[in-house]
Amino acid sequence: ENSGRREMTDNNLRQAFLSLREEFLEITRRRIGDIELNFLAVSSGTEAEEILEALRVVKREAHTIAGASGTYGYADVSKSANTLETVCARFLDVNAGALDGAQQEELEAAVDCLRADSGHMFADPEIGIIPF
Repeated sequence: ENSGRREMTDNNLRQAFLSLREEFLEITRRRIGDIELNFLAVSSGTEAEEILEALRVVKREAHTIAGASGTYGYADVSKSANTLETVCARFLDVNAGALDGAQQEELEAAVDCLRADSGHMFADPEIGIIPF
């Protein structure tokens, strides 16, 4: 009788986790969209403060994606988001109100990597690890 209750509990936990994962994926899609928009602002911005604010948004969204995707077992997304966050932090540390060509390429490569890894995650959510 206990094993039946435990099985039901495990199944309920699994269903709750899958429901939360769906919500996470939807929120992450929006966060990736925010990163894309702000990346464009960094690329095309002319005002230093506008560029810095866009970098701050990209850094913040990447940080959130890195932590949350790790929780849901998407190690590749977590790693690429962490890389993007680190790139943004480095540029913000030097107060890069405008990025030179090499910096722009580095930021673009980091965004592209996150875009590719998250695309795999969105296409096949089952690549994540379910912790039970």
